[in-house]
Amino acid sequence: MSFFRITLLLLIGTSLQTLLPGPVALGSNNWPILLGLVLYISLKSDRAHVLYAGLLAGLLHDAFSPAPLGVSIPFFLLIALGIHVIREEVFGDQIITYAVLGLLGALCKTLYFTLVFAATGLRPIGAGSFAISLMGSLLLGAITTSLIFLFLSILPSRKTRKSRWIES
Repeated sequence: MSFFRITLLLLIGTSLQTLLPGPVALGSNNWPILLGLVLYISLKSDRAHVLYAGLLAGLLHDAFSPAPLGVSIPFFLLIALGIHVIREEVFGDQIITYAVLGLLGALCKTLYFTLVFAATGLRPIGAGSFAISLMGSLLLGAITTSLIFLFLSILPSRKTRKSRWIES
């Protein structure tokens, strides 16, 4: 996957994540589109592209959310590198892999941001709202990451062609 394609995917994903309203029944959580894209890129790309995707996703997430700039970058970099390390151990072409990784990624994201915001005093932790938010993010993570995998797997990918020699 090229740097241009990663940038384009993450910009579109950021726009969708920002504009789509979160389901109220699931705690009004945002759709974790950037997380799903980073998971997909981490399983399908080399290390340089994965680092770029994690850094850009964290920067875009911070730019379009009320969180302070720089809070999301460590999270997305750690997720991207962690998934890239285990990519040989999981089935990268199965939808169940993406559902499970999306669920676990959403769990980590909810815990990370809850702890960071509580530690800095930006948002207090309430047990009831935290439980609803956690369950909603788990469900949204599994659904969103699976849909992203299905959508990106049907998109045509540009393969390198072999040169043909014209023989006379």
